[in-house]
Amino acid sequence: MTQPPPHGWQQQPPRHQGWQQPPPQQGWQQPPPGWGPPQPPKKSKAPLVLGILAGVLVLAGLITGLVLYLNINKDSGTSRRADKLPPVCGNVSEAALAKARTTNPNGLGSRETELPDGTRTSCSWNQTKGVDGKGHRSTDVHVSGEQEQAEADFDRIVAQHMLNKEGTPQMKPLEGLGDKAAVVLVETDSAFTEISIIVRKDDAIVEVDHLGWDAGLFSNTRPDVAELEAAARGIAEEMVAKF
Repeated sequence: MTQPPPHGWQQQPPRHQGWQQPPPQQGWQQPPPGWGPPQPPKKSKAPLVLGILAGVLVLAGLITGLVLYLNINKDSGTSRRADKLPPVCGNVSEAALAKARTTNPNGLGSRETELPDGTRTSCSWNQTKGVDGKGHRSTDVHVSGEQEQAEADFDRIVAQHMLNKEGTPQMKPLEGLGDKAAVVLVETDSAFTEISIIVRKDDAIVEVDHLGWDAGLFSNTRPDVAELEAAARGIAEEMVAKF
């Protein structure tokens, strides 16, 4: 006897009523991580940092250069003084001192001393602020009178100047100045330069020490030797002429 089929076999599947739509989406769906348009690369801050550092270095260099320039080129003179010097110092004119750029009388470096064999007078001048320019100059004059052995004293003083350890001294004779005259030049490794003129006339000895340096752009420079010598000689000539 035939058995009826199991329950449900004769049932037909339900027919589709047209096309089925997918379930509606709730809002926009985000793409998975890593998808989407590429992002622009991040800019490096290194050029900005380097630029700032370079600017700071340039500014520091400019400030340093300005400080050096102002320090080197400042007026190194002092306000005009009214110091009274020994009478013999008046043999030197204001014009000769102006040429030497040392118009300011220095009473502390000037004196008159009585010695057993005569008199020794020292006269000193330095720069007047606003008058004698930049750089540095100073002038000292020593006058020894009534020297019984003036010739020997002249040779001794020249020899002393030639022993200057600050540099390499050079000596040459000078014509037309007193009975005998010589000039000693001392140039050093720095800008410092000194000219000394020693003159003997009769029983008197005159020493003129004129020294200094000039102001450069950022450092001191050596002065012109011919200018130093001419200034020192002018002072020596005026001092000797009054004897």
